[in-house]
Amino acid sequence: MFSKKKFYRILESLIKKILNYINNSDSSALKKTIRSAVWYTSGAKKVLFSEVNDQKYLLPGSDLISQLMYIDGNFDYPILKNSLKFLEKKNSRTTLVNVGAHVGTTCIPAIKNKNFKNLIAFEPVKKSFRFLKANIILNEIENKTKIYNLALSSKKTKLYLSERNKYNIGSSRVVKKKKKNSEKVQTDILDNYTKNLNKNNSLIFIDAEGHEPYILLGARKTIQKKIPIIIEFYPQLLDKNWLKNFSLAFKNYKYFYILQEKKLKRKFNKKNLISLFNKINLEKNVYYKDLLII
Repeated sequence: MFSKKKFYRILESLIKKILNYINNSDSSALKKTIRSAVWYTSGAKKVLFSEVNDQKYLLPGSDLISQLMYIDGNFDYPILKNSLKFLEKKNSRTTLVNVGAHVGTTCIPAIKNKNFKNLIAFEPVKKSFRFLKANIILNEIENKTKIYNLALSSKKTKLYLSERNKYNIGSSRVVKKKKKNSEKVQTDILDNYTKNLNKNNSLIFIDAEGHEPYILLGARKTIQKKIPIIIEFYPQLLDKNWLKNFSLAFKNYKYFYILQEKKLKRKFNKKNLISLFNKINLEKNVYYKDLLII
């Protein structure tokens, strides 16, 4: 009679062989396939641990960004890394300012890979902030990092955040009034955190789900310093005042790059930004572009 105990020993041995084969394999496609299988069979309510390229993450389940990070091994960090070749050589890359840091998938590899020495990170959503804090500790970079459970905006006040997509906690955006399942958050202005920064020692990375123009309104002194800024330019999420709110930036920055495209320097002005706005709205399956403004 074939005992259950013997069956489980055989099963354990088989699993060990499969895992050893996967761990010793050079096939990134195979490893990605296994990570995908683990993600989709872990159930909706879960926290998964990911370790890739000497980086460790606790990732919340039922979250699109975490899913992409777990399966692909990165999210948005390649965009940040691509931007570095456009910075002037005299930029020492001392400090990265990450506005809308989510769980750390962009800023943590930037510090671990020594692209920047220090990090200032902002994440308003409490759930995401807890994961961000845990991941910073897991990666042992807390002595290089300052994190704030804050939203940045045009002034110090309180705002409501609401998720556009319940499967993506990183999609939370500012709404005019309280909604079901919305979260009340404290805001501050970017200028209060950039007093020691300048265009030769820092880079600002902003992903704020359409609130970017209002963050720029609270960054007048920062903009006057001409510190390079990466923003997610997402026309469908921008309100009617978006162009007006960019006016100070137009006065202080000369050029921008579209980081998903070939190296092409464009003049940073109303005409070109309106043109890009219309172009994105006309493209199929393209909703935004990441811009490096210099």
